[in-house]
Amino acid sequence: MNRDKLNSNLLLLTTSIIWGAGFVAQEMGSDHLGPNAFNGVRYSIGAVCLAVILLAWDRGKSMNGFRSRDWVKASLSAGLFLFLGSLLQQAGIGDESTGPGKAGFITGLYVVLVPLMGLGLGHRTNLQTWAGVVLATVGLWLLSFNPGNEQWAIGHGDLLVFFGAFCWAAHVLVIDRFTNRVSSLHLAFGQVVVCAVASWVVAAFAEPMEWVNFRAAFLPALYLGSMSIAVAFTLQIIGQRKAHPTHASIIFAMEAVVGVFAGWLILSEKLTERELGGCLLMFCGMVLSQLPIRFIRLGLTRRANDKPPF
Repeated sequence: MNRDKLNSNLLLLTTSIIWGAGFVAQEMGSDHLGPNAFNGVRYSIGAVCLAVILLAWDRGKSMNGFRSRDWVKASLSAGLFLFLGSLLQQAGIGDESTGPGKAGFITGLYVVLVPLMGLGLGHRTNLQTWAGVVLATVGLWLLSFNPGNEQWAIGHGDLLVFFGAFCWAAHVLVIDRFTNRVSSLHLAFGQVVVCAVASWVVAAFAEPMEWVNFRAAFLPALYLGSMSIAVAFTLQIIGQRKAHPTHASIIFAMEAVVGVFAGWLILSEKLTERELGGCLLMFCGMVLSQLPIRFIRLGLTRRANDKPPF
């Protein structure tokens, strides 16, 4: 691996660490604000930070990216799925049955869901992806379904985060459709603004708006807005310029692992052996679904060639 690719992968790993720690901030924010109000705060902060980065990054040309129809379409469609995914995820994390660690792994299912949902758009899906789906599904069952007296039941929060994973997958497909038509930073800013506005509108009608609660949730929202949205997205853009897309997807799957570790370290969240086993299977499914099959064949070929002749 050359130095440029190594640096790119390190930037993407840093991005995953920032995103993974963000699940803890979401848990802390859910103690004070409803999901829409908290999302409104953090995405508003993110929009301001992205505006500053956009002006510094593309000085003198920033307004040109806002004048195309593709930018409007991309911002509205990506912003809608960003709003829905964030709402379901935040509402799920606020439920007692779901902590940041579990939320991170269930959200990570979007890595597997993207190629499956892509079938409806004419994308091809190989046997390797289906194997990843099976592993991830079994892992989700171990992680989220808890034994009761007479039946198995999935937690309400887990279910919300699970449906949110479909929204994240749809968001990825929307970004993929417009990525060659619109500037990445302009699209990032547009979708964040749409998400922030939608969150504030819903919060105004459905959730209490008390200043004391906003003050209590400000620091978690500040981390998410400045780091998870602005800084991490900028690092992602820089890192993916010279990183292999498959390598990037696998590195981003580490976000779920960081979420579990951060929940244990900061919030003293503990997972049972069964839940940790589910996390491991889900992670293997995520990696298997993204790892190029030629790498697997190459590894098997090398192993066969390395066998002693007896």
